Amino acid sequence: MITTNKTQKQIAKEIEVSEKTICEWKKQKEFKDEIDKNIKENFSSLAVEAQKELKKLLKSNNEYIRIQAVKDILDRAGFKPTERIKNEVEPSKKFADICKQLGGEGLHE
Repeated sequence: MITTNKTQKQIAKEIEVSEKTICEWKKQKEFKDEIDKNIKENFSSLAVEAQKELKKLLKSNNEYIRIQAVKDILDRAGFKPTERIKNEVEPSKKFADICKQLGGEGLHE
């Protein structure tokens, strides 16, 4: 079902059980866990190839593709830029007060 293009009906016939039996198995936690494990193993085996392809993209003639590959690699390595900029200034302070704190005289009206 996962790694083949076989239908549930084909698998049932192949292992000599009814489709209903397979449907019942699919409801069981152990079966679901095994399916999840199988999916992760399949994707893990593809990860090496995906990394090779991503490395090739770093040498692309297209600058946009190179930049996207660099960003993806840095993001996955934990160097993703922060999404928010922290506001260090209290919203209640006036511009003139801020200027005074910075050594200026503020605004003259």
